[in-house]
Parts: sequence; structure tokens; C-alpha cells
Amino acid sequence: MSAFLAHLDQQLETLKTRKLWRQRAISRPLPNAHIERNGQVLLNFAGNDYLGLSQHPQLKRLEAQDVAGATASPLICGHHALAQALEQELAEWSGFEASRLFVSGYQASLGVIPALIGTGDTIFCDRLNHASLIDASRLSGARLRVYPHRDMARLDDLLGRPAPGFKLVISDSLFSMDGTIAPVDELIALCERHDALLYLDDAHGLGILGENGRGAPELFQLTTTQRRRLIYLGTFGKAAGQGGAFIACSHKLADWFTQSAHSYVYSTGLAPAHCASLLACLQLIKQAQPQRTLLKEHIQTLQTLSQYLPWRLAPSDTPVQSLLIGEVEPALQLAETLLQKGIWAPAIRPPTVPRHQARLRISLSAAHRQQDIEKLVQALHEAAQSLR
Repeated sequence: MSAFLAHLDQQLETLKTRKLWRQRAISRPLPNAHIERNGQVLLNFAGNDYLGLSQHPQLKRLEAQDVAGATASPLICGHHALAQALEQELAEWSGFEASRLFVSGYQASLGVIPALIGTGDTIFCDRLNHASLIDASRLSGARLRVYPHRDMARLDDLLGRPAPGFKLVISDSLFSMDGTIAPVDELIALCERHDALLYLDDAHGLGILGENGRGAPELFQLTTTQRRRLIYLGTFGKAAGQGGAFIACSHKLADWFTQSAHSYVYSTGLAPAHCASLLACLQLIKQAQPQRTLLKEHIQTLQTLSQYLPWRLAPSDTPVQSLLIGEVEPALQLAETLLQKGIWAPAIRPPTVPRHQARLRISLSAAHRQQDIEKLVQALHEAAQSLR
């Protein structure tokens, strides 16, 4: 065996010993916030289908109509009429001049951030940003400065220090493991003060933040002038219940990404059927005020019923509700106990979250019913007794 493979064996065994080994399961989403996982039907508190649209019959009919692909990158022959219509609709709806489609949010960041900034420039990154943003920052070759989570005073200090080149601030809007929301208005103000741009990943905010679900820019009522400093990432894999992503920005930036974002230039475009489904989904999101209202009620219900659990929920007014456990082993035991009761709420462990901050990530959906949340909390109370 080569030295590398021997080293790899040791690393894999270490993950198992530390209870950090992760495994895939054959999963199939089902109606009414359920999932089939390795043949077992479970009440699903793990996905990000916040508005419950993944099982919408209108979208499922569209997906079944045409399986033809785009066949090439957008710059070759993979940019079709449905992609053009979707980009125009997304730009108008999100409040920007233009947009560009990407296969995923991860891929969008890996292409756009290195196209914006590089060696000799500086990136300022929230400590709890998603792994895709960290990977893209490193790929760019820019100098990386990390500031404590949502600490605007520290970011102001870092931005104010003399540095060559351009400055880019990068942040999630709704942080997927904690449910906290970035102070986007303050981020924009700091970017204006220090002549920086802001790259905002709104993967978990699109569809649920803002009065009309238009995400963080609507929630913080950003003006046209403020949006000129913003590169906005929205994805369709969470509240939209689909897949794919888009970047919204100025015409000039969109033109630059068309020429320079490698993950756009060298990737096959989204299939026509996919774009048709996303156009229909966008109309459903516009009409989803009842689902957004129901989500708020679910959040309040969970927080009220969970007050007397031995574990506390992290402060969050979003569908991302983290039940903080602490160490890995108790978190795994609690998740397994829920699984035996027909509930899927996975344990989140390092390195996804910091050490000693293992948790159950409870993801609420408009597809849940109040009795589903009551069932979850009752199961948690029973687990607390059995795991003492």
C-alpha cells in the first residue's frame, strides 16, 4: 500500500473513532413533510423545503414533460429562450439590472468570487460563512481576513486598515446552522464607507425573507444606490424546492461574469425543462404569503413548546432552529432516539459547526402541520427522560 493510502486509512479511522463519520442514505421526498430514508418513512425536519414547494403538483408535472438538456455552455449553444426569460424575470423580481444562471450556489461562488477579486486584493469573511464562500475566497488568491460572526465594529476596523488592491466583503444572509441573519444594511454602509463591494449569499433567505419573499435586499429595504455595491446570490435548492442558482447584479458585472466566471463559461447551462420549472416556481413564491405566515406560526409554536426542554434553541426567528446539545455523542444519541420514533432531525457535528457546539438542526417547513411540531417536541421530552 502506498504511503498516501495508508495515511488515508488512518484519517478515515480517526473520523470513525471521533464519531464524525458521515453516511449517505437512499432518500425520497414525500408529501406532507415526510421522507423515505433507506426504506423508512419519517417525519422530515432535516430538509430546507421551507415553503413546501418541492412536492407542488404543478412543478412535478413540468419536470416530467421534457428531459432534454442544454447540451453545452451558455456561450456555445446552451443559452436558450427559457434561460433568457428566467434571467430577465429574476432580475426584475429581485430588484437588480441583470442576472446570470448557475448550476448551484456553490458553483456560482466558485466562479464569481475569483472573477471579482484576486492576488493583491483583500476579502473580509464572516467566521460562520458557508464552506462554499470560504473555498471560493481561497481559490481567488486574495488575502483573507476573517471577522467574528456579525461583528460590525471588528469589520469596520479591518476595512479601515491600509491595504492594496480592491476590497470584497462576503457574508451569508441567513446562516444555515444558526438561523441568524446578517445585518445587511450595516454591511452595505461599511462597504460604502470603505469603498468595498458586498457578496451576499441568500441561499436560505430567498423565498422567506422580506414581505414578498424577495430575500434579504427586500427585508432590509435596500435602495437602488445601495444595490450597486451588492452582488446577490440566490438559490433554488431551499425554499424553491428545486435546484440551481442565480447571481443578480448590475449589467456591467453580469457582462464581466459572462466573460470571466469559469463555472459559467465552462459549464453546461440549465436544461430548458429545469428553467420552465423555475419560472413556474417563481410565480408560486410570489403567491406564497400564506406559507410564509404559516412558517412564522410554526417557529413560534416550536419555541413555545420547547421552553422546558433540557436543551435550548439558539435564538432565531427563521425556519432554521438549532437545538444546542454540546458534545458529539449526546447529539448522535438524541438524533438516533428521534429516528426510532419516526422523526428525522439529524445531528450536526464538527467541522460543520465549531467544537463543543454539536446540535440538532430542526428545519421547519410550511408543509408541516402543528401536530407534527407537537410530535417532535413530545419526542424530545421523552428522549430527555430516557437519555438521563
